[in-house]
Amino acid sequence: MIRKNLLILIFIIFSVSLITAQSYKIYGKAEPGNILIGKAEGVKEIFLDNTKLQVDKNGFFVFGFDRDAKGTHSLLFKYQKGKEEIKKIKLPKRNYVVQKLKIAEKYVTPPKEELERIESESQQMKNARSEVGKIEEAFFSNGFILPSKGRISGVFGSQRVLNGVPKNPHNGIDIAANEGDPVYAATDGIVRIAGDNFYYNGNFVLLDHGQGLTSVYLHMCKLNVKTGDTVKRGDKIGEVGSTGRSTSAHLHWGVQWYGKRIDPMSLLSIKF
Repeated sequence: MIRKNLLILIFIIFSVSLITAQSYKIYGKAEPGNILIGKAEGVKEIFLDNTKLQVDKNGFFVFGFDRDAKGTHSLLFKYQKGKEEIKKIKLPKRNYVVQKLKIAEKYVTPPKEELERIESESQQMKNARSEVGKIEEAFFSNGFILPSKGRISGVFGSQRVLNGVPKNPHNGIDIAANEGDPVYAATDGIVRIAGDNFYYNGNFVLLDHGQGLTSVYLHMCKLNVKTGDTVKRGDKIGEVGSTGRSTSAHLHWGVQWYGKRIDPMSLLSIKF
């Protein structure tokens, strides 16, 4: 009887350990401004703190932390067989640089005659982003590439000082390149908006990669896609330019998870 009970206990412990060890994997580094991608087996629901995450049919899910995020967060897994599991995530402090730039004064304080145009373009962006989060499929599961070859001339999170006036932090990276150089989709997605000569963004593309993850490509001289198109990782979506608020040919590449500001470089470090 003792032997039988001991065998049952060993079996239970082994089963729980097996489920815990193989129930999920998370790729990426947990820190402010970073994205993390996970894959879970037999999961029913996943919550980041009080936010329910989307999980696709293959078990892929994504979550991220804003540039200014801090503290400890909880990732709760609820499995189909009733088991629950909690992973605690403690974010370290992240320091950012100060970047001082000299640009045309009209881009620091836009002329009054441009305000109506800027407001209209802002509303178009809001309308496009209102569609984000409606796709459960993890288009990003194919991984990520750098969208353009060139020198990183602006880093994520840096405090922007334009002509001596402190502005919002830089919510992306800048890649200095030659005008006309190709710009590629960093991963699979749907074109939510292909913008034509916006005041700030110039010619740009906003891609929806599913589950609230988006990427934006600004200042291009030419677009090769239109709103509603579906693209694959590595597809050419445009060419490097200097349209909108720009002083030289470069690509601004920005990433968000819903409204959270994400460092695009954190995507490149993720390997499945």
